[in-house]
Amino acid sequence: MPINIKKNLPKLDFNITNRCNFRCFHCCFTSGELEMSEFSIKKIEKILKQFKELGGWRIDITGGEPLMRKDIKEIITLSKELNLKTELVTNASLLNKKILKEFKKLNLDGIAISLDGSIYNVYSKIRPISKIMFKKVLENIKNCVEFGFYTKINTVIFKSNFDDLVNISKLAIKLGVNEHGFYYFSPIGRGEKFFLEIVNPLSWLKIVRTKLIKLKDKIKFSLEVPIIEKELADKLNIGCFMENPWHLQILPDGNVYPCAIMASYNRPLGNLYQASIKDIWQEKKFWNGTYYKKEVLSLFKKFGGCVNYPSFSHLIKSNQYKFVCLCRKFSILDLILKPE
Repeated sequence: MPINIKKNLPKLDFNITNRCNFRCFHCCFTSGELEMSEFSIKKIEKILKQFKELGGWRIDITGGEPLMRKDIKEIITLSKELNLKTELVTNASLLNKKILKEFKKLNLDGIAISLDGSIYNVYSKIRPISKIMFKKVLENIKNCVEFGFYTKINTVIFKSNFDDLVNISKLAIKLGVNEHGFYYFSPIGRGEKFFLEIVNPLSWLKIVRTKLIKLKDKIKFSLEVPIIEKELADKLNIGCFMENPWHLQILPDGNVYPCAIMASYNRPLGNLYQASIKDIWQEKKFWNGTYYKKEVLSLFKKFGGCVNYPSFSHLIKSNQYKFVCLCRKFSILDLILKPE
C-alpha cells in the first residue's frame, strides 16, 4: 500500500539487460546465464519520466552488459533529454571510437569500466576472456579518457588479484582515469561457489592505510569495506542503506530492489509490470520497517550481516568490529584510524 512519502528518489541503477558476453565468476546477477525479459524502449521512457517526477537526477545504466542492447543510444538519449546525470557501466569490450564519438554527442556524462587486473594473467582469473579482448578493454579505457568522459575504473577485490590492487590503481593513474572504485567481493549470485576468494578484510584495510593512501592525491578513490573497527564505525555512517533510502535497483524482468544484495536474494519491493516506480518507492512496507525486519534482519541473524562472510564472522561477533553496509562508499581518509 503506497503512502505519502515526501522524500525524493535521487538515483537509479537500471539493469537494462541481463545478457552479457562475459562470464565473470563473481557476477551477482548471473548475467549471461540467467535469462530475463527486457523492457521495451517505450516502457523505459515511462519509467525514466516517473523517476524524474520523483526528483530523480542520476542514473547508472548497467546490466549484464548494456551494450548488448542495440537501442543503447536511444536509452541514453531518453535519459539525457530528461536532464539526468547518466553513467554507463560496462566491461568495455564492445566499445570503439565510433560509438564513443556518438555517446559524446549524446552528452553521456561518464563511463565506468570493470578492471580487475593490471595484467592479463590476473584479469583473466576473474573475467575469462582472450588476451586480445583484454588489450581492447585497456585501449577503450584510454579512449574514454581521450574523448573527455568522466572515466571510472571498478575493481572487485579477490584473493586472485589482491597482490595486484595497487598496480591497478597505478595503471588507472597512468591512463588518466578520474576515479578508482574498489568493491569488496560478495559471495552471492554466481559468486556463491567462490568462498575461498574472500579476502581477509583486515588485510584490505592495511593496503588502504599503507599503500593506497600514497596515491590519494593522484586519483579519486571510492572504497567498500565489509567491517571496520568499532571506534571508527561509531564516527562513520555504516548502517544499512535502508535506514535512509536514496536509491533503487531495477532488473530487466521488472523487479525492483533497494540494493544489489537484495536483488541477489530475489527479495523485490515490487515489479514495474504490476506497479509504477512511484508506488514501489512509496510502498508502506519499505518505509515502516516491515521489509527491513523481514528481509534484511533475518540475514543479520544468520550471518552477522546481509552477506555470508564465514571467514571473518568471528570478528563481527567479537564486538571489536562492526559490519558495514556494502552500499556505503568511503574515501581513504574516512578509513584512517586517528589517535585519540
